[in-house]
Amino acid sequence: MGVLGLTPFLQKTCPEVIKKLPDRLRSLCGKTIVIDGTLITQRLHFAPMPHPHRHVLGWHRIITELRECNVQAICVFDGRDRSIAKAREVERRREIRRLDAARSSIEVERLSRLRKLMRLLPRYHSMNPLDRRRATDALEHETEAQRTVPTYIQPSPSLSDILHDDASTFNVTSARYQTPSGLSEIENVFNTPSFQPEEDTFSAIYDSVNMSDADMKEILLARTGQSITVVPPSDPKSWPDYINSPTLDPGASLSEGASNLRLQDLPSCSSIMQGELREADFQTSQDVTFTAIVDSAPPADDVISTLSSLYQEYRNCVAQVTSLPSTVEVPESPDETRVEYIMSKSQLQMTIEEGQIWDTLGDAPVTALAMLAERSSTISESYARRSNPPTVQTYEESKEMLHAMGVPCIESEGPFEAEALASSLVIHGVADYVASEDTDVLVYEAPLIRNIANRNDPLILVCGSHVRTALQLSKSAYIDFLLLLGTDFSQRIKNVGPHRALKFIREYGSIERVIAQEHKYPPRLSKQVYLEQVGVARHAFATLPPLPDPGMLKQHDVDHAKVAEIVQKYRLHRMLPEQWNCGAALEGNYFADNPRAR
Repeated sequence: MGVLGLTPFLQKTCPEVIKKLPDRLRSLCGKTIVIDGTLITQRLHFAPMPHPHRHVLGWHRIITELRECNVQAICVFDGRDRSIAKAREVERRREIRRLDAARSSIEVERLSRLRKLMRLLPRYHSMNPLDRRRATDALEHETEAQRTVPTYIQPSPSLSDILHDDASTFNVTSARYQTPSGLSEIENVFNTPSFQPEEDTFSAIYDSVNMSDADMKEILLARTGQSITVVPPSDPKSWPDYINSPTLDPGASLSEGASNLRLQDLPSCSSIMQGELREADFQTSQDVTFTAIVDSAPPADDVISTLSSLYQEYRNCVAQVTSLPSTVEVPESPDETRVEYIMSKSQLQMTIEEGQIWDTLGDAPVTALAMLAERSSTISESYARRSNPPTVQTYEESKEMLHAMGVPCIESEGPFEAEALASSLVIHGVADYVASEDTDVLVYEAPLIRNIANRNDPLILVCGSHVRTALQLSKSAYIDFLLLLGTDFSQRIKNVGPHRALKFIREYGSIERVIAQEHKYPPRLSKQVYLEQVGVARHAFATLPPLPDPGMLKQHDVDHAKVAEIVQKYRLHRMLPEQWNCGAALEGNYFADNPRAR
């Protein structure tokens, strides 16, 4: 994750410490960089590319660029022993993957429903006026029936209790557990500033709708007959750590990873209208049966029945938008098991747009439906990628290519992470820079290079020691300042952002004195637990791992025969050298961790 919100803060407070290298690696000719192999492999793995060995291809492209610019590399990977102090961050990422899998499931269901509707819509348009009126009456009947669903009233929490990282979420649970209340909390969520990437991305599609947050609430309320609220967990220990993660901040971004997909990566609208939506990935036995029914030109009654069924599915989806479990536990029986999912803000937006299509079914253009299906397909594929993390084999295959290209690969040992060992190598003079996206490197005061795998953008160089000098902090105060921002080891204190944290540290000198003097800003955990967390974090950032044996860092020549063998083994020969733009590999927010904010 890195230090939360550090990069935007530096851009505003001391932009001179952030250097752009437009010539990229040519600016580092003759230097040695240590690459965070674990993080870069993960980003290559999550890249929007269907090839199963895209990580191997990505490493080939990165090392090729390094050698072309006469820059030597050392790759550092996380060892098998992970820091216990980072258990919370590991759990947070695991929980994010679970949420991504749930969101993917929501989109698969939506895509199946939209594709069925696309096939059925021409039949509906060809019906006589009387039958179309019957269809409208049937849909209105479904609307009235849905309003009779019983509800449970639950209290509303504060916004800060439910904000999570860079995605505003809404829980989808069984319809029998609806929780109507006022709309104030969801209004606050919608009004939270969202992160907008600089590049022209998929988020532009969402912004083009031009629908206010108030409109979104009104439409959902009208369609469900129920209000929507957000409810906090009953016990912080009973729910995932991500709820109380340091990223729970009113200024957290609302963007989602799929919104970073470029427009040119999307399938064309015409291909969707022609039924080329990768049906093998999404088709079920029900879809096959439905296709047979539609292709056989069913009578009006069958069309009306199928439309009603699809509309009911949509309304069930809307009616199930509620919240995280309340502080009052609802007893569960075997036939009332709650299945909790999370719906993102953009998915909620798409749900509203789907409702607009249902509202104007008689005049709904096929192109609008196709565009919605297009977005659903892209998002579902993105979530499917993100919910499948790299495996041990992924890392071993990456190392295989790195070894063949002469790059030494080492692993961190004990409780140390890859970025710590990389920083140690630089601080001890073995190398010149750390190449990573993890701003933890700056806590060690090592020089950090970002964008190493994004060939479309200049490299970004930030030196941790220069940051500390610019902020006019002692070494201990500098570490405490960064810990207040929130790291993998420590949570951010509620309502204490970078500017307030810097003010407090300059005034009090340490986190202990901040806690003792600023009673308005208590830590999320108990004071004792939080300070223990801070103590562990201080020790981690003040302790550099020992250097490995020098023989393990020796550079080797490229084994071209071995490289060719690997390329052939993984069927990458057709994609080299120019068929895949590796530069796009790191542009998506596939960790849901808003890397641009760190």
